[in-house]
Amino acid sequence: MNAFVLTWPQLLYVGLGLVVFYIAQLLLFLRKVRVRAPDLDVSRRQTELEDEIDHLRREVEGLKLRLAMSAHLQEEALVEVEADTETPYAHAIRMARAGAEVDAMIRECGISRGEADLIVALYRAERQG
Repeated sequence: MNAFVLTWPQLLYVGLGLVVFYIAQLLLFLRKVRVRAPDLDVSRRQTELEDEIDHLRREVEGLKLRLAMSAHLQEEALVEVEADTETPYAHAIRMARAGAEVDAMIRECGISRGEADLIVALYRAERQG
C-alpha cells in the first residue's frame, strides 16, 4: 500500500504558496481597478458631487424660506384669532403696552375712563421699568 504522506513543513509550504497566489491575484485585481478609473472619471465624479451639493444647498435655502414664511403666517393667524377672542380688558392691555392713549382705549374697548386710566398706569409703568 502506497500512501501519500504530507509532513508539516510540506503542508506549510503548500499553504504559503496558496497565500502568495491569492495576494498576487488581489494585487492584479487592484491594478485593473486603478486602470479602469482614470483621473478623468474622478474629476467628473467630483464635479457631479459638487453640483449635487449646490443643488441641495439651494433646496435647503428654499425650505428655510418656506418654513419661515409658514411660521410667520401661523403667527399672523394666531394674532387674528387672539384678537377675535380677546376680552375688552386684554385688548386694552395690549393697546397700553403699545403706548395707546386712554381716549383710544375707551373708544375701541368700550371700557370706562377709570378702567382705562388704571390699565394705562399699570402697563405704562411696566414699559418704563
